[in-house]
Amino acid sequence: MGMFGWVRGRRTARTERAIIAALSRSQSVVEFGLDGVVRSVNERFLAALGCRAEAVVGQPHSRFFPLDDAEHLWRALARGEQVAGTYRALGAQGREVWFQAVYIPVAGRGGRISSVLLYACDISDERTAVATREQRVEAIDRTQGVVEFSLDGMILDANDVFLGFTGYRLDEIVGKHHSVFVDQDESRSDAYIGFWRRLRSGLHEAGLYRRLAKGQVVVWIQATYNPIFDANGRPVKIVKYATEMSAEAAGTAARPPAAAGSSAGLADVLELIDGAALRAGTLAMDAAIDAALAEQRGANR
Repeated sequence: MGMFGWVRGRRTARTERAIIAALSRSQSVVEFGLDGVVRSVNERFLAALGCRAEAVVGQPHSRFFPLDDAEHLWRALARGEQVAGTYRALGAQGREVWFQAVYIPVAGRGGRISSVLLYACDISDERTAVATREQRVEAIDRTQGVVEFSLDGMILDANDVFLGFTGYRLDEIVGKHHSVFVDQDESRSDAYIGFWRRLRSGLHEAGLYRRLAKGQVVVWIQATYNPIFDANGRPVKIVKYATEMSAEAAGTAARPPAAAGSSAGLADVLELIDGAALRAGTLAMDAAIDAALAEQRGANR
């Protein structure tokens, strides 16, 4: 039993060394003393910071990691607690690097903490991409109307821009159906029912739309309806981005078409279809046709 236990111990030690070696190849690794001074570093950490080893070894932790709560960090490490998080590091010539990292206290003889190992992944590119997306979202939120809908068309949220050009307060529309913005005839039309069926199935919709603001005031909006998907690729909600348009800018869509059955009426339908397709860009042709025909039918009632 003793011999087998010894063999298992050797295997465990070899496994641990293999894991440490793999981590050293794939991550930045820094060894600190309990005083926070760098004892050793690997090449990945040096490459991330753009530094040479002699400029790093012997330097304090604070030289590379300007933390507001550094004292709290080192007290926790001295107690043997692992600490993980996202950290900003400063490299050569003011280079800024973001790491997803974990500090691991290492016990020496007698079980006392003798050093700290830092294992870190450079996430600078990912963080920049996230920041860029966040800035884009903020810019859109400042300049466009944004509304969130459930898959069945119920209003979940709306920003101030959208509330501004529809005249509603948020509490007046949350929990109500999108059809509050269209007249009753349109809400019962095949085109409108198909519109929400396509959104629920995950299809994107875009175009110029006639909508009703508070008090049944007509507003024209250029909008996109965008299904949002979960991790499994299933639609979970709809986000709409909208810009208010004047009736003049809406162009032919704002003009009442001629009587049904006449050649002029047919020409207007074709003009509406063509204009809707051009404005929509990514709008599917069947949606453009549905929208144009719905407008034609509504004007002829």
